[in-house]
Amino acid sequence: MWETSLTTKRLSCKDASRGAFLTTRDDIIILKENLFTYENEEFGKKYNAEYHAGHSQPTLNFAESNPNNTGVASVQTTGENQQSILEGNGGGVQPADALSYNGVPYTKIIEAWLDGVNLEKNRHNTLVELASHLRYLIGKNPKKIEEVVMQLPWVKDLAAEGENVSSTINSVIEFKYRENMPKRMKEALEKVGANHGDRPHDLRSATITGVSPHDSPEDIYAQLPLDKWAEELQKMAEYYPCMKELFLNAHPHKLPAILFSSAALFGTLMTRAYYHFWYDPEIIRRLNYCIFIIGDPGAGKNAIEKFYFKIADPMIQADQGLIDAVNRYKEGRTERTTSTKAQKGEALKRPVVDIRVHPARTATGEFIRHMQAAVENVQGRNLNLHMFSFDSELDNVTKNNKGGDWKDREILELKAFHNEQDGQMYANQDSLTGMFNVFWNFIYTGTPYALHRKVNQRNFGTGMSTRLAVIPLPDKGLAKRKQEVDPNANETLRTWAYRLDKVEGEIPIEPLNDETYEWQSNRMEIAEFNHDKADRTLLKRIPYYGIGISLPYIVMRHWDEWQEYKTLTMDDIDKRLCRLAMEIQYKCQQFFFGEMAFNYFADQNKEFVVRRRTTRYDDCYRKLPDEFKTQQFMDCFGCSQSAASRSLIRLTEDNVIERVKFGLYKKVLSELP
Repeated sequence: MWETSLTTKRLSCKDASRGAFLTTRDDIIILKENLFTYENEEFGKKYNAEYHAGHSQPTLNFAESNPNNTGVASVQTTGENQQSILEGNGGGVQPADALSYNGVPYTKIIEAWLDGVNLEKNRHNTLVELASHLRYLIGKNPKKIEEVVMQLPWVKDLAAEGENVSSTINSVIEFKYRENMPKRMKEALEKVGANHGDRPHDLRSATITGVSPHDSPEDIYAQLPLDKWAEELQKMAEYYPCMKELFLNAHPHKLPAILFSSAALFGTLMTRAYYHFWYDPEIIRRLNYCIFIIGDPGAGKNAIEKFYFKIADPMIQADQGLIDAVNRYKEGRTERTTSTKAQKGEALKRPVVDIRVHPARTATGEFIRHMQAAVENVQGRNLNLHMFSFDSELDNVTKNNKGGDWKDREILELKAFHNEQDGQMYANQDSLTGMFNVFWNFIYTGTPYALHRKVNQRNFGTGMSTRLAVIPLPDKGLAKRKQEVDPNANETLRTWAYRLDKVEGEIPIEPLNDETYEWQSNRMEIAEFNHDKADRTLLKRIPYYGIGISLPYIVMRHWDEWQEYKTLTMDDIDKRLCRLAMEIQYKCQQFFFGEMAFNYFADQNKEFVVRRRTTRYDDCYRKLPDEFKTQQFMDCFGCSQSAASRSLIRLTEDNVIERVKFGLYKKVLSELP
């Protein structure tokens, strides 16, 4: 064998005068003739005759045949471009049983597939059908299918009798490939417990490595600990009124969405109540909710709407008489323009109404007018009652915000979470003038695309994302024809709704203050340690939801005590519900907005980075020794003695240098500030 020298020169030569650069015999290294050899005399004596006869099947038998000739051996794990089990001298080949499909060895699957098959007849047809079915496990890879079937003793016999197995399998690959796995292969998988469901498969990623080509990517919501939350909430239902009725017939993964939406409805009914939070405790805090329930189309968001009509009934019924009064006023104004008799009547006076439930199509002026009118005196203190909005289509809310009378309501949405102050002063005679605080709770359901149109990377900095509780509603479970029916469920929800509508005054929540403070402080320390501004931002408003979501249920649980003493003796179960609400909110915040928060601060750092400029003056100062004389300063800066004196006086006054003695100075700072 010959190999050119590593020092061979590769040059582009355009004429013969450059021939001196060509490789000569002296540049070639002659290797010893017997340095490399691939001869194995013992192996050749054993297998050369068979090979030249056309029998190139594997030289190793991994499995023994059973009496029914259905014993099989599996095949070494191999990828598209890896060494075949047919290659090499057999050393180091792993047993095929180590390979599995959904955790079950291929040997068992094929044996189950062959169950009841008489291999003495139609072995060719059996091979064709088996190879066709193996495509649904291995993929359209004839080489790997051949490696599997060639481990079967009866296939070896076919090859020995002249059957061209490779050609047979190649022809099978072109058979029509149906979307669903053949029934026979399904049954074989079920027999051995390898069937994980009939999911769509991707042949492009199918290999013989034991990974099923049927496996599709996990449901995106699987990143959340939905099973853990469901288990805890089902335990909580044993202690808290209404929970069993709310969770009836609901898939476990939908329980967090039901918890948050129902708590927001109950909490809005408790609008006459208030509490003091550990952060700035002198401020009166109200039960404020901004809830988005997000699920795929057809995920069952109508369940949230069903609970809205049941729980919000006290508000809906109270508004009905006020809505009728407004409609009568509008009809009267219309009559004044068309009837002479009506014009002679007494002047119409606009009714002052505190309508609380507002749809997406609401004029801003009407909303503010109703919000300012909804004030009640509670135990000697005037409290604003919360406005409330529900819409089953978040897109409807977003589109109605683009223009018209309900324009720019996003500012009101932002200020509602902390009841911040807003105001208006328009020339329009019908609009109210002055300042007001925003008291408004809302629950919207929608799709992930609707959420993206509402909150995205461009508007993340508004702070809306940290005010929102965005809870997923996974599309899980099958429709049940015969659902469990509780004849008392609706009455239970209605009873508690009207009870909570009467709750008023300060609610003592010191145990919840302790719980939320400890929970947030622990996680803030970790975020601070990680220098994670994004995580800090997402953490700051989560305690409010811990209190807001758990408090209505805690009041229901301790109702008798509250009615008699206006106190709540909370235990570990109540604290655990508060902690669970915070954990759900925190994980969902990270899930929906974590990446946006990270990118927001990353982009912000790029925008506001301060680049330090090095000037000639800085360079000259840097060249000075730690102790220097006036002449050295003059030489370094190239200035006159008078200019040097002025500079030295200024640097001394700025504590950049200090005077050691006349004409001698010492640096205090190594770099100019």
